[in-house]
Amino acid sequence: MVIGAAVLIGVHFATSSSGGTVAITPPPGIYDAGPPKAGGDHAGSLQVNVSGQQLASWDATSSFCPGNDWQVPDGKVAVDSGGFVAMSTTGKPGSCVAMISPDKVSSGVIEADIYFPPLPGKPGTIANWTSVWLTNQATWPKDGEIDAVEAEPATGKNAVAYHWGTEGSPQSVSTDGFAQDGNLPVQGPNLTPGWHMVDIVSTKGLFEVYYDGKKFSTGDNEVITGAPLNLIISSSVTPSTQEVEKTIGGSAPVNSDSSPATMAVRYVKVWSYK
Repeated sequence: MVIGAAVLIGVHFATSSSGGTVAITPPPGIYDAGPPKAGGDHAGSLQVNVSGQQLASWDATSSFCPGNDWQVPDGKVAVDSGGFVAMSTTGKPGSCVAMISPDKVSSGVIEADIYFPPLPGKPGTIANWTSVWLTNQATWPKDGEIDAVEAEPATGKNAVAYHWGTEGSPQSVSTDGFAQDGNLPVQGPNLTPGWHMVDIVSTKGLFEVYYDGKKFSTGDNEVITGAPLNLIISSSVTPSTQEVEKTIGGSAPVNSDSSPATMAVRYVKVWSYK
């Protein structure tokens, strides 16, 4: 999904509180050296650091999953013996599980350590319609939507996308090459099943997505609102129905089967920019 001819992709600047611009230093992936910075005098401050039991309280399966009539809210969120939170689907058509952050996030960096399950028999394919994304469901798409991870059911490949516009005229750009309004660049290695660090840098006019400390894609355009958005982590077994196939582009889903699948999250951290 693409942003059109006016897009300036790859120029990574954010507006500072003083009205100037400061370069955003890409997050290193694992913050042993401290939180990411937005310029020398704009250090990020750690606002959220949740794992295990705290993340389990984000369970939104019963409220989020009925949002699409093909989804079934039978997934489970539970704390694993390893201390991380496990998100399981049953393998039944439409089986869905979701977590949503209780607070919205705007200008800053989100980091999540996530396990993406493989599809049985396809070790290189992430199972199900599995996503890590930011949006405000009440105002969609006016305030924007950043899809930092989306294991697309039509292709079985992960993509990054941005959505904006109005409810009557939504617009989108993506790394998948199929978006109606243009393409986002692919700048690094894509996700595969397994544990990965996902970083999302966002502010008004800019977002960047990193996997394991390497930039995968970026968007730099005034349509990126910088509005406060909820973090959503979700997974659904995509059924092969006419309705769903129309939604995903006219083809049968290729990354779901009848096998139960479990993704997991070790932690979510959020640094805000001043």
